[in-house]
Amino acid sequence: MRRPESTDIKDFATIGSIEAWQHLTVYWQFRHRRFSHTAPTMNSKLKARVHLRGALARSDRRPHRVAMLAYDNAQILDITGPLEVFARTSRWLIDQGLRRTPCYEITLLGERRGSIKTSGGLKLEVSETYRDAGPIDTLLISGGIGCEREMRNEALLEWIRRRSKRVARLGSICTGALILAAAGLLKHRPATTHWAYCDRLGEVAPDTAVNVDAIYVKSGRVYTSAGVTAGMDMALAMVEEDCGRPVALAVAQALVMFLKRPGGQSQFSRHLAAQSTRDERLGELELWMLNHLERPLTVPELAARAAMSPRHFARRFAAEIGVTPAEYIARARIDAARRLLEETRLSMKEVATRCGFSEEQNLRRAFVKRLKVTPTDYRNRVQ
Repeated sequence: MRRPESTDIKDFATIGSIEAWQHLTVYWQFRHRRFSHTAPTMNSKLKARVHLRGALARSDRRPHRVAMLAYDNAQILDITGPLEVFARTSRWLIDQGLRRTPCYEITLLGERRGSIKTSGGLKLEVSETYRDAGPIDTLLISGGIGCEREMRNEALLEWIRRRSKRVARLGSICTGALILAAAGLLKHRPATTHWAYCDRLGEVAPDTAVNVDAIYVKSGRVYTSAGVTAGMDMALAMVEEDCGRPVALAVAQALVMFLKRPGGQSQFSRHLAAQSTRDERLGELELWMLNHLERPLTVPELAARAAMSPRHFARRFAAEIGVTPAEYIARARIDAARRLLEETRLSMKEVATRCGFSEEQNLRRAFVKRLKVTPTDYRNRVQ
């Protein structure tokens, strides 16, 4: 968040918005050059506005029951990350005097009571079996390497199917989407999962529209998120839905998160895939290409950098990476342009130049061909 333009602390006191309160907090921290425990709190007018924005923020509402399904070899952050978002929301509302009791009631479900061992080796305590679970408003399915076994657990899948008809919201984190797919709950829906498992999700649910770039996808009452920390982004979106944008913004600030994370997960997958390429020369070349998209990046130039003949380079690249050099460059340029459109106010000409499209018209043609939307419309949708 940038420093507020005004340096008069009184200017902020007259503005009735949560954004102004956040700017005031940042200004206070800027003045003291540190994070302070005595930063300003909201005035009564602002509290009243936040109080009226979201249904769950109202103190007369019963807690919203969030149940997370966990299992042996689940990913611990898939479980604890989203649950911390809900817990922090409850605490924030109480701290601000907007509620006297938590707005979220959190439960960890498993096949049995007792401890489960997560994929990282740490243990979590399961307080209730899924068979004995009481009423649930939001049911979340964690991901992790243990999901493959749960995909074959017919008793669990049947329970999820039955519960899906009774909950207000159903969601998955990371590879938890594979469990939802195995239960048949992603049919004819858009969905996402960890970028490394998108192909697997397409195999398990061929009639699911897999979004390989989304941080999370909402389809009616069903949410799916990308890998690990993306589950926190999804939980924050649920908080915004329940309590309103001002509360979600405040919780995001408390957790040092974006309310809407810039960019999609492809920004991570392409660079990470380059680092894991088996041929070291091609891996280094991939990273160089991603950092020099403004260049022509012709096959002869790339072959020379890899110390190969153009024909041999083209064959090796396609065999190792899975696509031709031209297709790889086209995808990388689209990804880079999307990030610039999402995160900056650069002109279309500057975006086209930086990403190697040379001119705006080429950028526009590439977006319409691959994304079915113009660059201008894309920016308007995400900013």
